[in-house]
Order: sequence, then structure tokens, then C-alpha cells
Amino acid sequence: MIRTFKLKPSLSAVEMKTFQGETNPEVTYIVMKTGKQYHVFVEVEAKEAALDCGAPKGGAANQQWDQLWKLP
Repeated sequence: MIRTFKLKPSLSAVEMKTFQGETNPEVTYIVMKTGKQYHVFVEVEAKEAALDCGAPKGGAANQQWDQLWKLP
């Protein structure tokens, strides 16, 4: 499944799409295009990523990311 996100037009437009992996359909690739360059990211579970980035254990993923987002 491919999802396309339309962003506000600007001088430095960024296009973004998601792609499901063919060899592993559980993998979602998030692809951003800036000009002629592509930047590819892999989607992971939010809670798993928050813990890996240093969030304290316990609570919901949103709470963990709120705490991380406030860090300098």
C-alpha cells in the first residue's frame, strides 16, 4: 500500500510517501523527496523507539515522546 501526503506548497517543497516492503510486508518505508534527493526511513513501533531513545519505562508511548520532545 502506498500513501501520499500532500504538504503545503513552498519554495523548498518536500514530498512524502510510504511504501510497504515486498519481502517483509510488516516493514513500512517512509520516503521524503526534496528536489532530486530521496531520504528513506523505516517505521518502527513508537514505544520501542522511545525507549531506545532514552525515555523512561512505563506509561504510554505518547507520554514517553512528550518527555523526549522537551529535551534540549
